[in-house]
Amino acid sequence: MHTIDFMQHNEETRQVWDAYLDGNPLRVPVGNFTIGPRIWVLDPAYNTEGITWEAFSADPELMFQVQLKYKYHLHHHVVHDIEMGIPDSGWELFVEFCNVTEAAWLGCAIHYPPGQVIATTPRYTGERKNEIFERGMPDPFSGIYATVKEYYQYFLARAVDYEFFGKPVRVALPNTGLSTDGPLTVALDIRGEEILSDMLLDPDYYHRLMSFITEATISKIKAWRAWLGLEIKPRCAAFADDVIQLISTAAYHEFVLPYHQRLLGELYGDGPHMMHLCGNVQRHFPTLIRELNINHFDTGFPINFTTLRDEIGEGVHINGGVHIGLLLNGTPEQVRAETRRILQSGIMRGGKFVMKEANNLPPGVPLENMWAMYEATREFGKYR
Repeated sequence: MHTIDFMQHNEETRQVWDAYLDGNPLRVPVGNFTIGPRIWVLDPAYNTEGITWEAFSADPELMFQVQLKYKYHLHHHVVHDIEMGIPDSGWELFVEFCNVTEAAWLGCAIHYPPGQVIATTPRYTGERKNEIFERGMPDPFSGIYATVKEYYQYFLARAVDYEFFGKPVRVALPNTGLSTDGPLTVALDIRGEEILSDMLLDPDYYHRLMSFITEATISKIKAWRAWLGLEIKPRCAAFADDVIQLISTAAYHEFVLPYHQRLLGELYGDGPHMMHLCGNVQRHFPTLIRELNINHFDTGFPINFTTLRDEIGEGVHINGGVHIGLLLNGTPEQVRAETRRILQSGIMRGGKFVMKEANNLPPGVPLENMWAMYEATREFGKYR
């Protein structure tokens, strides 16, 4: 195993990010990982107590303590351009319910697949399609969001004067109440794949449902911002809508873009904005840049890094990298070769590329593979 000189690593990380943000990068940063406590909970090598995700979700104290164990693991073993070792400013914890809160809030049942994180089942399928309108607009702090609020307040109270390895604990804002996975993604979560046929076979219903979801999302985010004392309409957005990977650019422009424009118009200023998109979405990037002023994409797989700069220009930030399947199942040599291929594809042009996993680091990735990606980026990702 590698030994990390934390002081040297952290100084290099500071210099790398400062130069990147200043527009004069030294090398490609490795970071902005999509990552969470599932890499600890669902890996028996670390979770020797056999804590299930259901238990983790049901007890705020257990969630608090598991988060601390996960954060210690992250800062000591998962090498990337973050502060490694004991963080000088302390540990940041967050309430974690993954990507189920919007669907659960709108009435979908939660379940816990064995060996997996929390999930939901579409509720408004078939003849139940109109039931969501009969239920009405939910309160922004009802259902699972009541639990999120309760856990967030518990974390805040628990963190007062709490120390872990001699450092204080702080609590991140409850992002689930302040963000969205995107109206089409939420529609798929609650209606199932029928939402895609609704576009063509029942467009009146489709637009009614998308309007309902968009209005509910706007109401929820405004209410959470007010409760937390945040700026009511910040300039820049960070949002997602992974399901647009399933539709054409023409269908996106007709059936989804108006709802994205409404979300951004109601909730944010003029940008520029950031968008996370998993899957085969590259064809949508020019439209999103032009119509929504997106200048930062957090990507998954597949991405054609060889053509991407020609398609979107050098001024757009891209987070992307090695497919998680290769990170999980490949050898360090294969990970190194793929990292080098990506870095030498032309994606570095303009100095706005961040290397990461593509997308959402799974449990069980060998630490040697993370080292291979990191060291290859340090070698082949230099600008000067």
